[in-house]
Amino acid sequence: MKYGIFIGYTFTPAWLRKSGKEREQFQQEHIAPLIAKYADRVTVQHYDAEAFSAQPTDFAFLTTEDLRAYYFFVEELRDSPLFADGYAQINVIHVGMADGYRQFEEEVHGDGDDAH
Repeated sequence: MKYGIFIGYTFTPAWLRKSGKEREQFQQEHIAPLIAKYADRVTVQHYDAEAFSAQPTDFAFLTTEDLRAYYFFVEELRDSPLFADGYAQINVIHVGMADGYRQFEEEVHGDGDDAH
């Protein structure tokens, strides 16, 4: 099954005080290697939301078929300086399954009726 995960987070004033160059350097040093480490099992897209939402200010949308890899990625992300040093706080995580109802219908009812 393919899972979609929404992780909403808010950047703190400590992050906002960094220059754009400092933020990019931080991202390349601490976040990019984590994303690369799991790239074969978890895809990550970042979205800015601060112009549309007070909280979260940003969100990531992840997709995976490997929840174990996703879990390990998030554990490492939370241990990274981005969250451990207080530059950002996770506000919400939502997980969903792509067309999960279809697999449910096939496996439980066996009739393939997609009338949802």
